[in-house]
Amino acid sequence: MQMRSQTKRSIVRNTAVSALCALLLAACGASPESMIASAKDYLAKDDRSAATIQLKNALQKNPSFAEARYLLGKVNFDQGDYAGAEKELKRALDLGFSPDLVVPLLAQSLLATGQGPRISAELASQNLTQPEAQASFLTSQGYAALGQGKTEVAAEGFQSALKASAGFPLARVGQARVRAIGRDLEGALADVDAILKDAPKLPEAHSLRADLLTALNRPDEAIVAYEAVIAGKPADVIAYQNLISLLLRANKVDVAQTKIQAMKKASGNHPLALYLQAYVDVRNGKNKEAYDGVLQVLRVAPGYVPAMLLASTLQLQRQDFAQAQENLTKILEKSPNLVIARRQMVAAYLGLREPAKAQEALQPLLKDAGDDIGVLNLAGQVYAMNGDFTRSEEFFRRASVADPKNAQYRTRLGVSRLAAGETDQAFHDLEAASALDANNIQADITLIMAHLRRNETAKAMSAVQALEKKKPADPVTYNMKGGVLLASKDFAGARKAFDKALELKPDFLPAVSNLARLDITDKQLDAARKRYDSFIAKNPKSGQAYLQFAEFMAMTGAPGKDVQALLEKGLTAVPDSLPIRMALVRLLIQSGDAKRALLLAQEASATAPEDTAVQDLLGRAQVGAGELQQALSTYSKLAPKMPNSPAPLVAMADLQVATKDLSAAEQSLRKAIAIKPDTVEAQQRLIAILLGNKRADAAIGVAKDIQKQRKDAAVGYVLEGEILGAMGKKVEALPPFEEAFKRDKSPQSVVRLYRARAAAGQSAEAAKLAADWVKANPKDLVLRSYLAERSLTEQKYELAAQQYRQMLELAPKNPMLLNNLAWVLGKLGDKSAISVAQQAVALAPNSPVVLDTLGGLLMDSGDTAKGVEQLKRAVSLGPNLPALRLNLAKALVKIGDKDGARKELDAAMSKAPEKSAIRAELDKLKASL
Repeated sequence: MQMRSQTKRSIVRNTAVSALCALLLAACGASPESMIASAKDYLAKDDRSAATIQLKNALQKNPSFAEARYLLGKVNFDQGDYAGAEKELKRALDLGFSPDLVVPLLAQSLLATGQGPRISAELASQNLTQPEAQASFLTSQGYAALGQGKTEVAAEGFQSALKASAGFPLARVGQARVRAIGRDLEGALADVDAILKDAPKLPEAHSLRADLLTALNRPDEAIVAYEAVIAGKPADVIAYQNLISLLLRANKVDVAQTKIQAMKKASGNHPLALYLQAYVDVRNGKNKEAYDGVLQVLRVAPGYVPAMLLASTLQLQRQDFAQAQENLTKILEKSPNLVIARRQMVAAYLGLREPAKAQEALQPLLKDAGDDIGVLNLAGQVYAMNGDFTRSEEFFRRASVADPKNAQYRTRLGVSRLAAGETDQAFHDLEAASALDANNIQADITLIMAHLRRNETAKAMSAVQALEKKKPADPVTYNMKGGVLLASKDFAGARKAFDKALELKPDFLPAVSNLARLDITDKQLDAARKRYDSFIAKNPKSGQAYLQFAEFMAMTGAPGKDVQALLEKGLTAVPDSLPIRMALVRLLIQSGDAKRALLLAQEASATAPEDTAVQDLLGRAQVGAGELQQALSTYSKLAPKMPNSPAPLVAMADLQVATKDLSAAEQSLRKAIAIKPDTVEAQQRLIAILLGNKRADAAIGVAKDIQKQRKDAAVGYVLEGEILGAMGKKVEALPPFEEAFKRDKSPQSVVRLYRARAAAGQSAEAAKLAADWVKANPKDLVLRSYLAERSLTEQKYELAAQQYRQMLELAPKNPMLLNNLAWVLGKLGDKSAISVAQQAVALAPNSPVVLDTLGGLLMDSGDTAKGVEQLKRAVSLGPNLPALRLNLAKALVKIGDKDGARKELDAAMSKAPEKSAIRAELDKLKASL
């Protein structure tokens, strides 16, 4: 049996080889015309592979054979190779082949590759004589308009198509789609059913029918409809995508996997097939494999929106907010109506702590999807971060009463997907999948959190009780319950809930973290440490546990070396954990261990050469190690990988300034501004360079650009005022500062305006401004602090002491106010200075500045032993602050320890900028030794 089977396979193989050889041998002597005839025969037999060979043979002999170009374009189109189809059809048209045949297919190819606007721009001038060709072209124009959100224009296009050719099926499908966008889903479905009576195999009609059935929450029927699409168009990757989406929604992951395999067989390694595999990997919790897979897709198709969207989702999970923002910018340029991308963009800006940009990105969502519970929650977070708590509460209230399981909500999601007019329609389905999954609890969690944000603990507990009935054996349930009990100040109940979560799942890290927080509240830090130690001992490969333990240690004031030791241990246990490695690099950069930071960053870079966050960290490590040229090289390579981000170029400019290559820095900044014209960070740096080159007019031009870009913001006017001030035009600087103050009535803005008026000689106006501000804002300390510091600069110590005492009445436990008052009292010779400084130290025992002040006062009082002790402690906590080492060196000289003083001065000089005032003082003291 085995022998006969092998023989049979050999026969099949040999037959196929013989057929191929016959084709190739025939090509040697046949004419292009005979090859075209042969290709047509193969097409009639549905053998596209053989037809393709013959068409390419014909074109090899005669590259200008227009009909061969057209037929090859048609074959490419039928096989789903729309880019290849576009290329061949365009050449056929250029060679003079019939526009009636080429233009309709070329228009559809452009549509399929997301290039709808090119249809009218490049093909409208073509003379079409056949009614069906004209109808097809007008229909494609209609779909292009839909893709741009121009529904009325699309409807006119479809109507014109039907005038050109009565009953043209694709135009009728377009009209049904417009009807669906108008939210008449049942009517649209009836229209599609009527179309299918006349054209029962029309894939486009089956596709819209499947979309409508999905929106109407009839998934079983939708699956059958998508199968009908695939039967008519075996290479229709979008139909596969939607079908697989529905299977995943039904939690039929194994069936979905088989469909992915069928999709690969039908379309080859199409980017969408690779993407869907990555999505299934995410569904199965294989996030690392998914991220690797989606990066593979993006290497093949860097502009492929589905992969970019999944990549941004995973990047948000990895807290790589900058890269997510870059991806999402590209997505929204291609698909401005894609709701999920806009939601993720808002989340990315929140992660980047850019609340103003988050609020700007939120507005289209509020307009187009303002009833979506996810949007409402995002809006609440955005307005909270912007400090607008009234609006924040409003959005959280609306979110809390929304029902995420409501059929209308599901319908709205479906309609949003249809209205977007994008080829990657299934993403809206994928977005809704968790909400539609009976086993999903995200909606419950969202509701609980919304109530908690409004301090509605009773309602939150009611939602928890509903979740407890739904998921009585899920640790997340009891983690949420513990959170609500915490908010209700029932700490004992919260502990019991978190313990229950751990009982259900001993390796449930969120419950461990919450119990540790309770331990902190109860001042049981040792107990919290033991929790993490015990958890890590049982779960040594949990990278997130090391990171959370490190965060706990840093938050509770553990020495940096202890936090470093923990992260080192974590890296040893989980050597491939990029988050641990990156956290360790950041800590080492902060602590000044540049050599070790650079080594780890280089290792991370070798592991993840395409990860832009890793490459950025490598650049920062190189800067910390003083390897400026290497850092410049790193950012030079990073910039092309982030073509829509000004950040690498701004980093390059900083390095070029540091190496005194100001011309190159200016070029880098101008490139950054070209990418994103309102990049204030780049504009501010460019202004500084222009001022340094005495090009003040150009600098003011940049400030004026900012004013136009950010009409309601103060920054452009602040910069103009600062430029004029730097030019010595103190009076001319006043109007811009006045404009800035109109737009930003903040304490910082009033300080700037006060300073400008004082510099312009308007002392009375400045004094009135300050008095009016203090009267209107009696609890503000910013302006008061500035006035006190100004008094210090002018050596008006009595006035400064009075001002600090007034501020301490408002903030009696502010250590920095106490510190400054102590320093002033020391200058006044007031014996209470040391006592005040000791109060500051009690409130901020690890502040190097506060310890430095106390040390100096003790030295002045004659208690040199204690004074030196405090100054040494200050230096140990702030080793990179030259002023602290200078004060310690002075103290050491005073007690006769000149060698110790020289050592401190040398260390200080390595950190003090050349030609700075502190460097001059260090040089002077060292020379005296």
